[in-house]
Amino acid sequence: MLVLSRRSEEKILFPDIPITIQVVEVRKGLVRLGIEAPLKVKVFREEVFDRSAEPQCTVEWGPPQPETDTQTLALKVRELNHLLRNQLNGASVGFALLSRLLEAGRTEDARSTLAKIDQDFQAVRQRLERESETAKQQPPHPARKSKALLVEDNDNERELLATFLRMADLEVDTAGDGTDALDYLQAHGHPDIVLLDMGLPRCDGPTMIHALRRDPAYAGLKIFAVTGHSPEEYHLDKGLGGIDRWFSKPIDPSVLLRELTQEFRPT
Repeated sequence: MLVLSRRSEEKILFPDIPITIQVVEVRKGLVRLGIEAPLKVKVFREEVFDRSAEPQCTVEWGPPQPETDTQTLALKVRELNHLLRNQLNGASVGFALLSRLLEAGRTEDARSTLAKIDQDFQAVRQRLERESETAKQQPPHPARKSKALLVEDNDNERELLATFLRMADLEVDTAGDGTDALDYLQAHGHPDIVLLDMGLPRCDGPTMIHALRRDPAYAGLKIFAVTGHSPEEYHLDKGLGGIDRWFSKPIDPSVLLRELTQEFRPT
């Protein structure tokens, strides 16, 4: 066992773990300790620790590896909150000690205590500055573009409309008929919206809609009809069970774009 002597407010460091133990207060028969450790490190008083209930495992030290940026941010916030709480606690105890030392006329001890308080505050300030600098250096995450699948059998019409929407910063993939569209969806998954002509070769619009609405994998998929046919020609439900919106040709591309933008807007 290593035995160390420490005065009040002095620390013991374990830089490889990393853990810091600080003597907060010394009383007759009692020593109060402050412990700074990573959040995943469990700390118990020996008399309340049940060794039989603790699973045996190997602890790997080092920074946690969150799965997402959101988890990383949350972990940073928790660590900084933990650091600030400890700092405020240490400052509160330190200033109380400082007051007692000044009242007792122990000027040199008071100066030493004040220096330790300032040292802790400087450490927190430097940590916050490092975090701020790291955040500035992180490249911004580009916003995900909304994605549409345009299903149209007329080549020129399909490419003109797709180019118009792409210039409005939408991601657009295309298919020439319902069969190609279903194959695309099977291979590429769920776009944000399908822009669908009705009169298509091989697999027409209504057949494709019925196939999609029967498949739970496409639940909630928005389908906008963009077609020269009228709604009365087809017996299609409106809303989630059928067609969400109907745009009759000739369409106004600006109106379609405005409706798509409204559809993609977060609620």
